[in-house]
Amino acid sequence: MSLSPKELVDEAIKRGKMKAEYSFLTTATLGIMAGVFIGLAGTAMIRTMGTMPASWGTMTNLMGALIFPVGLICLLLVGGELVTGNMFVVTMALYAKQINLKQWLRNMLIVTLFNFIGAVAVAIFFGYFSKTLDGAFLNRTIAVAQGRTIDAPLQAFLSGIACNILVSTGVYMNMAAKDFIGKIVGTFLPIVVFVIAGYQHVVANMFLVMAGVLAGGVTWGEFMNNLVFVWLGNLVGGAGILAGLYFLAFKVGMKEIKIES
Repeated sequence: MSLSPKELVDEAIKRGKMKAEYSFLTTATLGIMAGVFIGLAGTAMIRTMGTMPASWGTMTNLMGALIFPVGLICLLLVGGELVTGNMFVVTMALYAKQINLKQWLRNMLIVTLFNFIGAVAVAIFFGYFSKTLDGAFLNRTIAVAQGRTIDAPLQAFLSGIACNILVSTGVYMNMAAKDFIGKIVGTFLPIVVFVIAGYQHVVANMFLVMAGVLAGGVTWGEFMNNLVFVWLGNLVGGAGILAGLYFLAFKVGMKEIKIES
């Protein structure tokens, strides 16, 4: 059993309103946990791909793509505030006028900041100081980071749009399912696609590119520049395209919401 597409819009609005009304402590704590889960999944992905030969080509990406969704699955099942998912559900609540712009901005800023803290902490303590990404995995760490920062701003922006269409779809499908296995499968499939395609996710990059900075393969300037354009692309994909079009289809199009002229 699962929710219908129309029921999903209502559920997204309800959850978006709830998230926007969380206390600072709840939002910050769950933001850190989301960053930690994504960072740990990124660590496992690099370790999985680390020593695979270049001749394996796309098969290497596939192996990494099968591991990385664990991070999003964990945070959705046990609790976490991920800014890319919130770009979708909290924006739905904004479109439905269940929250105001100030609440929306507050949520985006707090969740982004504490996702950053969580993901970077994993890169520093569980990647760098623990030496988990040293040795045979160092070159892969640098290659993954450089593969993200090499994109020009427009490329990073467009990649971010495509990424969050898929990531937010994973969040949406998790909401649709009513059982544990359904939630796992619904989250897993779109995330595998975004990783194989190489699209850019701002919180994943907070970990992956930071790991590259610590490994000496990427500069701080490249890191911050990448985060800005990928964040903006993720926003357009989740808030503009996915939330916007589904809201238009099931709320405006079905005459439940009137657009004020």
